[in-house]
Amino acid sequence: MKVTNYFLEIYYRLWILFLTWLLNFLVAYTYKEEIVYLLGQHQQNIFPYFISTNLTEIFFVFIKLSFFLGFYFLYPIFLIQLALFLIPALYKYEYLIIRNLFFISILLYTITTCFTYEIFLRYCWKFFNSFQLNAEDNLVSIHLETRIADYLNFFIETFLLLNIVLHIFLVFILFLYRITLNYIIQYRKFFYLAFFLFATLITPPDIVSQIIVGFIFFMSFEIFLFSLFLSKEYRKGE
Repeated sequence: MKVTNYFLEIYYRLWILFLTWLLNFLVAYTYKEEIVYLLGQHQQNIFPYFISTNLTEIFFVFIKLSFFLGFYFLYPIFLIQLALFLIPALYKYEYLIIRNLFFISILLYTITTCFTYEIFLRYCWKFFNSFQLNAEDNLVSIHLETRIADYLNFFIETFLLLNIVLHIFLVFILFLYRITLNYIIQYRKFFYLAFFLFATLITPPDIVSQIIVGFIFFMSFEIFLFSLFLSKEYRKGE
């Protein structure tokens, strides 16, 4: 009987996720023009300009964009449903671990979304757009005309990549909990080097973007060390 109840609960929660995704999809498709306008704000033009080279390309771009946003904004609801399903079977210490893990995950998701749209994409556009050549000052003229499908693919890949990278960093932080604090402090300079090397690999060849991403890893690591130190001191006080 309990097994049947579990399957029914999973069934209902999957329906909640599906209806949430469907609502996200319909909202995104309804406001598709406004969303494309927001995505094109990095062009620094009054009206964003894209081109299409296929008869059906614009339609499928709108569908793909709505699909992606439907799933992307489904992530917090998915974590909430997963937590509500798991919590009744957890001990108190397991509940605290899951709660903190999900909270940090949603926080990283929010920070990544804001950082990618407000900073990362802007610097990417500015950097790659700087390679245009003007016939008045150069031997050839090369002018960028962004294809809407290519830009959408770049947009999706960037959001997914940075979210995956930051969640890998979260797993790395959890792994550090199993290492002694003195060991981490002793070799912290190697962690700094690894952070900035990793930031170099995942960002465009732009020193500003590399420093910003590396600094985010650096600050996250320092906050982790400080929280680990406080938790150890608290345990000693007990």
